[in-house]
Amino acid sequence: MTTKAKFELPIGYWLKQADKMLTEQINLAQSVHHVSRTDWQILNLLHENGRIHSEQLLVTMRPFIEVDQFEKSINILMERGWIAGEAGRGDLQLTAAGQTQHGHILATQTEVRQRAMQGISQDEYGTVVRVLQQIVENLQQPASFVANQLGG
Repeated sequence: MTTKAKFELPIGYWLKQADKMLTEQINLAQSVHHVSRTDWQILNLLHENGRIHSEQLLVTMRPFIEVDQFEKSINILMERGWIAGEAGRGDLQLTAAGQTQHGHILATQTEVRQRAMQGISQDEYGTVVRVLQQIVENLQQPASFVANQLGG
C-alpha cells in the first residue's frame, strides 16, 4: 500500500486494524503462558489495583469483552489458582501464584509493546492518545442534528 493510499483510509479503519493486530499479536505471544489478551488485561488490572470488586472489574473490561467471556476468563484464572475471591459478587485479587505469573506474562507483554511502539516516540504516542480521548469525548455528547431530529 502506498503512503498516499494509507492516509486515504479513515481513522475507523486504523482503529479497528490496530486493535485487531494487538489482539492477534498479544494472543500469539501470550500463548506460551496459556493466556489471552483478555486474561492478561484482567491479571494486570488486579495487579495494578490490588483488590477490586468483580463488578468494577467487569465495568473496566466491558469495552473489550462480553460478559460471558469475562466470566469464563475469571473462572479459568481462578481454577489455575492465580486469582481469589468471589466472582460476580465480591472482591477479586491476585494470589501469590498469580503475582508470580503476572511477572512472567508482563515480560512477554513488554516485548509485544516494544515491537508495537517501534518508530513511535513518547510524544507521538501521547498525541495519539489525547486525540482519541478527544474524539471519544466529542462523540459522547449528543449531536445537535440528532437532538433536532428527535425534537430536542
